[in-house]
Amino acid sequence: MRRETPSVAGIINPGSEGFQKLFFGQEEIAIPVHAAIEAACAAHPTADVFINFASFRSAAASSMAALKQPTIKVVVIIAEGVPESDTKHLIAYARTNNKVVIGPATVGGIQAGAFKIGDTAGTIDNIIQCKLYRPRSVGFVSKSGGMSNEMYNTVAGVTDGIYKGIAIGGDVFPGSTLSDHTLRFNNIPQDF
Repeated sequence: MRRETPSVAGIINPGSEGFQKLFFGQEEIAIPVHAAIEAACAAHPTADVFINFASFRSAAASSMAALKQPTIKVVVIIAEGVPESDTKHLIAYARTNNKVVIGPATVGGIQAGAFKIGDTAGTIDNIIQCKLYRPRSVGFVSKSGGMSNEMYNTVAGVTDGIYKGIAIGGDVFPGSTLSDHTLRFNNIPQDF
């Protein structure tokens, strides 16, 4: 999303340490790999978002471990089907500790020109067509990831474009609600 360096601080892969080689544009880069959430947070104290790609079987435990880290402010849970009792526990902990949970069952979120979490906005072609590489004035929140991607196209065609878009997830108990994010959008700067 128009960055000169990747915004991924590290990858957490239990039982692994070292580096993962990836491509960032045309350049090959090495992203640090950590065996535990605690080690990753200690190594990258400015990282404040944890994106959890774990399956529904382990997503709740690893999300809670991330929420308990003082540096983590937002946990994004991609998995769908996380047990409802686990999700309610995560939501209660996050609210009590002034943190945000997006998901479960989310495709993520986007802030135009700044970041892309998960698979929101789809392919690079869709990002370019929707002009998501530069911020504009519309905030968008949806339960549906697929509908979010469709709406980015629609909004880009009839307005000046998206500032921020979030898919809260389609499970019964989302970690944050449509209202939570809509109210947060009141703090978006108006200097477009």
